[in-house]
Amino acid sequence: MISSHDQFTSNSSHPASAKSADAPRALTREARLSWIGSKLAQLIDIEDARLDALHHRMWMRILQSGLEPAAPRNEIDQLAIHILAVATLADDVAAKDGSQAAMAAVMQASGKTLEPLLAEKFLHLASTPIFWRALRSDVAAA
Repeated sequence: MISSHDQFTSNSSHPASAKSADAPRALTREARLSWIGSKLAQLIDIEDARLDALHHRMWMRILQSGLEPAAPRNEIDQLAIHILAVATLADDVAAKDGSQAAMAAVMQASGKTLEPLLAEKFLHLASTPIFWRALRSDVAAA
């Protein structure tokens, strides 16, 4: 028998360090790129059977980011490169100058260094505050 309901309720006598352990953790850069890429991949017209291959190629490209870029292997790999170009630009600019600057950078690069359809899809995703909130925490990993 449970003697106290304190086990299941918040207790204000916990030290601050214990509370900070429960705070959302920031995602790694790789996880942020993967999350943005996955959200973009879900919005484009691609068959479910090819979606797994696309996610695999995006992760392979993310993991090889410090290496000299390899030429695209096929159409799926090329799509992964284009998606990650959007994700990388947005993540880099957002980390330095915030979400509004990231959206402006993607808009400006659309049709120049970024595929216009992917830039448009990203801008639709990024127009909600929940997108940026999720990106700054481990909520996106769930």
